[in-house]
Amino acid sequence: MRFFALMILLTLVGFNVSADSPSSSYQRLHQGSKWAPNDWNTFYSQDQGSFIIPYSWMVALKEANGQSFLRDSLARYGYLPNPKSSRNREGLPVGFLVAKAPTPQFSMTCAACHTREITVNNVNYRVDGGPAFSDLYNFFKDLDQAVEYTLSNQQAFIDFQKAVQAQKPASVTRDQLAAWYLPYNTLISNSLTPTTAPWGVGRSDALSMIENRATGLDIGDPLHAYLIPQNIYSADVPVRYPFLWNAGKQDLTQWAGSSINGNASYALERNTGEAIGVFGVLYPRANSSMTNGYDFLKVNSLNYSGLLNAEKLINKIGPPKWPWSIDRKQADRGKLLYTATCGPGCHEIKKGEPRPPVTNTWKTPVINVGTDTKYYDVLGQKTVTSGLLSGFTQPIDPTAPLVPATDVASISLVGILYQSVLLQKYPNINLSIRAPVSTTGAFESKVLQGIWAAAPYLHNGSVPSLAELLKPAASRVQSFQVGREYDIVNVGLATQQTIEPTSLRVTTDCSDLNSGNSNCGHEFGTNLSPTEKDDLLEYLKTL
Repeated sequence: MRFFALMILLTLVGFNVSADSPSSSYQRLHQGSKWAPNDWNTFYSQDQGSFIIPYSWMVALKEANGQSFLRDSLARYGYLPNPKSSRNREGLPVGFLVAKAPTPQFSMTCAACHTREITVNNVNYRVDGGPAFSDLYNFFKDLDQAVEYTLSNQQAFIDFQKAVQAQKPASVTRDQLAAWYLPYNTLISNSLTPTTAPWGVGRSDALSMIENRATGLDIGDPLHAYLIPQNIYSADVPVRYPFLWNAGKQDLTQWAGSSINGNASYALERNTGEAIGVFGVLYPRANSSMTNGYDFLKVNSLNYSGLLNAEKLINKIGPPKWPWSIDRKQADRGKLLYTATCGPGCHEIKKGEPRPPVTNTWKTPVINVGTDTKYYDVLGQKTVTSGLLSGFTQPIDPTAPLVPATDVASISLVGILYQSVLLQKYPNINLSIRAPVSTTGAFESKVLQGIWAAAPYLHNGSVPSLAELLKPAASRVQSFQVGREYDIVNVGLATQQTIEPTSLRVTTDCSDLNSGNSNCGHEFGTNLSPTEKDDLLEYLKTL
């Protein structure tokens, strides 16, 4: 039984989460006049078409210890509380919602990974668009284990079934739960293998999960539930979540500058991948009247209007303003150092390439500054079989060779899939500009507004503070705790992290540049005097 068909079979009525929701108080940082209460409330629960699991099942699900999976509103994974409202009647955490599909679905949106709180002197500060201090790896793993336990333990399934029935939808059978579990477990067990190191708080291998989800679960033979398990690789290259403010202004995006950016069309292409990566449902159906002989829209859960609205909301998020005192004379001296050391060619605001009808993008330099290179393994070294896409005409370049049956770069096949979907949905969409291929080890260089709120630093999150980043790589701390508690002197993570979840980040040096955890590179400002470094840090707080 295919997953999407299962969604149509189930029906239910409204209900509430039985688990207690944690209370939280926080101060909201100023993030520009365009970022209003209605905007952030919508951002926290904007439906993008992600179907993780039927909501009634999620409410009924228990772990092997007998505790409700939703018992703390997922706070143990670092997700932030979001009070009940007309948009969030169930009181789910920031970035989660009930998607109003034929069967209501427990759903995830981009805010889950791009909203953070930092804590200073026991006060919490909310940073919208900031990289989350969440533990997505263990959320995925624990959900897999909870469903496996429910299927394997007779009494656990009976209790689960009764809990679902108490919410008054149609009864759930073991076969239905097993049908849902097959693709989910195939994805998780192959992506997060026993040898895959946990990503840790604040990181994920989102690109691998998107590739694995799209090529491993969507384009196989329908008689085999669309699965191609051998296309799923270990997701072992976690990187830090990026901050979102100013993201729409860049002319390139993604850590390696591998995606064209700057207008709604390219944002929709990028966000299609994000939605599929968090369990959007997309199953091509054979249809000889369609281009390449397949219909990509008939079984497709993506909420395209929601994806477009999410991008509009993201474009309203301004960089957070430093809420503590600033030594203005010191910051003025630091500004001169910044202009000489950090701005030219790297972090300055400079006119970028136009993305019609947008003409005022910001240039996004993609530069090799000696940082960890393992991310490039995800971009180019994974090859897969093409399943239903075998023999396809390339959507953007019809003169290119047809899609071969095997040895296709995984990232390329994902692009072909998403472009085919969007061209069928929006025949006049223009996706013809493609990002240049970057040399291994080159990464995007962003405008640094709000950089003080985005620790840890470098694309792999291997440096805990801006003060550490101003040290030579050989002198940087080799391991540190990752968590929400902040050090406003060194501008980054506090040495002691006591608020769960936390994780230990162990780094490698420049001799192991392809470890995924090297803290090498970006040795700019390292020769400044201690006083000059303090001045520069003071200025970076003002951005």
